[in-house]
Amino acid sequence: MELKEVRRRDGSIVVFCDLEELLMDFYGVSTIEQVETNLGSNGEYIIHCPFCKEEGHTKHKLYIKGDLTVGHCFVCTRSFVNATDKVDLSFNIPTGLTSFGYGAKPFEVVPLTHPSWTLDRYWNEFDSYDQKGVDYLIGRHKYLADLWQPLGFKFWDSNIVMPFKYHGEVFYYQIRFTGTGDNIRYFFPPISNKPPYIIEHGENPGKKIIICEGVYDAVSLLIQAPSYTPCAVLGSSISDYQVGFLREYVPEKILIYMDETEISKRIADKLKNRIGYCDIRIIPSDGEDPEECMKRRMLSGTEIGWIDERF
Repeated sequence: MELKEVRRRDGSIVVFCDLEELLMDFYGVSTIEQVETNLGSNGEYIIHCPFCKEEGHTKHKLYIKGDLTVGHCFVCTRSFVNATDKVDLSFNIPTGLTSFGYGAKPFEVVPLTHPSWTLDRYWNEFDSYDQKGVDYLIGRHKYLADLWQPLGFKFWDSNIVMPFKYHGEVFYYQIRFTGTGDNIRYFFPPISNKPPYIIEHGENPGKKIIICEGVYDAVSLLIQAPSYTPCAVLGSSISDYQVGFLREYVPEKILIYMDETEISKRIADKLKNRIGYCDIRIIPSDGEDPEECMKRRMLSGTEIGWIDERF
């Protein structure tokens, strides 16, 4: 299984992995329901740390909370954090969004308030520069060489920390792991309402919005759709909370550019019910996402800023 180690400034090590998979491997079972029969009376699982096992230690001192959020090994002192590449779009509907008509409460941004993954970490623990991290970004495409600083990207042991902003204020961040396999690419700090990633720019940000799936798709749309405000919904659907976010910008036009046309249609249908006054259109796709499209155009010498008023 895939394990991603990150070393903090104080020398402590945080391990990101799929804790469900780790427990199923340890107990030799195929479902999480079978794992649950091993939950201790203290509400924790106690297993052999894979790093300690590799080093020859025999004691079982890795304690994992029953809700599978975190764990800690009392031999090697590594902290374990549950992380998969699955985006959890569950949310609590704010009372202000239960009605979109008269009497609805003002929209309120839900900031990151997790006790471990704090906004203070973004400002004080993550690095402003890391050569390996910068090399990774430039390796994705050349435009990131000039964009990562204006976007406020930071680094954590060469991994990329991407801040989410609303009217210029950071309220959340996402971590993109570098140099790993396919299973663990991103970490989303736990938050009650998953926000959209919006890149505000230009004189009237949000008047024309283009919706995509991920952060790097949104960054590529800065180049491909320069007159639009990119908005990544971090998955294949859009939540009521994210719709409320978009409504705050009072958009006049919305383009939807997901990597499958059918996904774009589902998002369009929901938006038409919630933002019915707005001109909502779709950019078709047969599986190619916006960043892949930009890279293809770069290689072929095709026009990069191709998404304009014709759409």
